Amino acid sequence: MLATTEEKAAKGFMTIIKKTTIALFFIFGLFACKNEIDPEVFADDLPLPDPFQVSLNLSLPAYQSLQFENHLILEDYGLNGIIIVYSDTYGYGAFERTCPVDPEKECAVVSMLAGNQYMECECGDSIYRLNGMPSNSISPRKLREYFSSKSGDILYVDNTITRRANY
Repeated sequence: MLATTEEKAAKGFMTIIKKTTIALFFIFGLFACKNEIDPEVFADDLPLPDPFQVSLNLSLPAYQSLQFENHLILEDYGLNGIIIVYSDTYGYGAFERTCPVDPEKECAVVSMLAGNQYMECECGDSIYRLNGMPSNSISPRKLREYFSSKSGDILYVDNTITRRANY
């Protein structure tokens, strides 16, 4: 049978649709793979801290600065203390102050860099964004993050280890 012009056009159109669909799935697959996080980022070899729960009333003068982009160090919790940060981009985060790189070193303590935009390991070899992800680090590991949540003016932090991948 001879195909009519309409049948040929319809067949050609369907072929184009199929090829376009395949191409779009391929392109989508490439972009989807690009955002995968290396599992090494969340590797955590640090010992567990003693259990702790902290409630901070952000309306009290001692903690009011955490309502704005700032940080607070609490040395009595975690292994070497915890550092609580707030940024408009990432919200609240509570991180272990023990660096994931060479934690046995005395200088392996996290502090804030001037300007409160990054955290650094005091040994000078690792820089972290305010979400705990490495920015310029010899290790690909994220800082250990502890659970934190805010309800009203109260910020709660405890020793539950979280593995958020917040960018």
